[in-house]
Amino acid sequence: MDEEQKYLSKKIEHERTKFIQYVRRKVTGISQMDAEDIVADVIFNIYNKVDFQHHIENLIAYMYRSIRNKIVDHLRQSRPVLSLDKIDESTGMSWVENMIDPNGDIEINLQKKEFREYLFAALMKLEPRQRAIWMATEIEGYTFKELSKKWGEPIGTLLSRKSRATKSLKCMLKDL
Repeated sequence: MDEEQKYLSKKIEHERTKFIQYVRRKVTGISQMDAEDIVADVIFNIYNKVDFQHHIENLIAYMYRSIRNKIVDHLRQSRPVLSLDKIDESTGMSWVENMIDPNGDIEINLQKKEFREYLFAALMKLEPRQRAIWMATEIEGYTFKELSKKWGEPIGTLLSRKSRATKSLKCMLKDL
């Protein structure tokens, strides 16, 4: 790789995230992956087509103009329209029916969300060491043996602390 190619690679790598942000600002609703594809395509084309013998006066401006042109090309592409009434051959159901979650009971999901909020609020009311042991065993999946080694405390102390935390939580959440 000669010096001009190294310079180009360094400059592009330095500006790459800015290029992607530029695409995301110019095209509403574009996915991160599509924005990265546009930038990568422009970089590929410039890297392969730029004649280093004829020096580009302002490389970054040239890149932005190329990206802008590629955005226009992207917006001009026709996209197939997906009908939600179309029957999926593998299931024999329409796309809408496939999208409906049979386990998606809104009321149950709402109750679960409310319970999580109450549980979090109750956890915040616990003494910090009780909260730590309860969260470490119940949420993070640590064993008492692992925590004993990690925290340097006897297993019995951790067990009693967890027991007190559980009793306190049951008392705070009994109305649910």
